[in-house]
Amino acid sequence: MKKFMSVVTICGAMFLTACDSNAGAQNGDTVVIDFAGYMDGVQFEGGTATNFPLVLGSGQFVPGFEEQVVGMEQGETRNINITFPDNYYPELAGKDVVFTVTVNEIVKQ
Repeated sequence: MKKFMSVVTICGAMFLTACDSNAGAQNGDTVVIDFAGYMDGVQFEGGTATNFPLVLGSGQFVPGFEEQVVGMEQGETRNINITFPDNYYPELAGKDVVFTVTVNEIVKQ
């Protein structure tokens, strides 16, 4: 009986580990993303990339972007709404935009 319980415990632990690895992208993970930015429904210059590696939580993107990528799964596409800071490029400063983001890969930290 003790051996059986040990096997169940080990299998249970392995199962939980497998579930945790599918928890989606988290801060510290690197996500490889495709994204395209749209303002008033029109794609804007400089707001598009393919296979861009982004470390979540690095602050590399404007506030609000990385936070909305957290939790995304590999293969998932999501629209992310942000407002550019007032001190951003003049043509985008203070503007509301939508980024369509697809996660191609998640490299866990």
